[in-house]
Amino acid sequence: MQDDYVIRVLGPIDVLRTSGGISVGGRHARALLGALVIGVGHAVPIDHLREVVWGQDPPESVDNTLQSNVSHLRQVLGSEAIVRINGSYELTTQPANIDAVQFETLLAAAAASSDDAERRDYGRQALDLWRGRPFGDLADDEAFKLDTYRLEELRLAAMEICLEADLALGNHELLVGELEAAVEENPYRERLWFLLIEALDAGFRRVEALRACARLRGILAEVGIQPSDDLAALEQRILEGHAASRPATPGNDAQR
Repeated sequence: MQDDYVIRVLGPIDVLRTSGGISVGGRHARALLGALVIGVGHAVPIDHLREVVWGQDPPESVDNTLQSNVSHLRQVLGSEAIVRINGSYELTTQPANIDAVQFETLLAAAAASSDDAERRDYGRQALDLWRGRPFGDLADDEAFKLDTYRLEELRLAAMEICLEADLALGNHELLVGELEAAVEENPYRERLWFLLIEALDAGFRRVEALRACARLRGILAEVGIQPSDDLAALEQRILEGHAASRPATPGNDAQR
């Protein structure tokens, strides 16, 4: 049975109950909970937890302090939420009680759907779970870097699915501003550029679409990347007046 809380790591680490958000305590408690979330359903060795929480500078009474933090988290989550297994601790909450798991479930549903409205709705629901960088102020800590990067890449994939679905639904005029902001934030994300170019062309803004093609070429050239043949093909379709009826956005097959 699902518990009455959600552990949130898609932003500052906290716990959400129906009554509102609950702070889990200071940096050490948040790091401990974050490490247990990453290993949810598995026993996480105490040695690893010590390193995550205190790095190379643990306190003299590190085991007592760790146990104190575990006791605090049990008060927040419930006495059975964290169990001791030999030299490890395990977060036993249902994965569905973690916002990152909810996000990945919704993203998978969006990617699997063949209905554009459904893809967009699942994708938007997934993106609505985000409140900031994964793990908040711990995002750049060594223990959280890899998962932070993985989740941020999945967030971009969710954004692309939503934007592509909205474009297919004919909402190009509403998307241009969002796509322009997206390519400014992620200038090397070619798929976002393709979507922007197609949205501009669909709105009869062919000159701006071609300028965006040229700008993408320039950005890629600055880092020594040769534009793909897809860009040249898209430019040609715009010049011929056929881009709005293109069969698929370049690079979108992996998301279906």
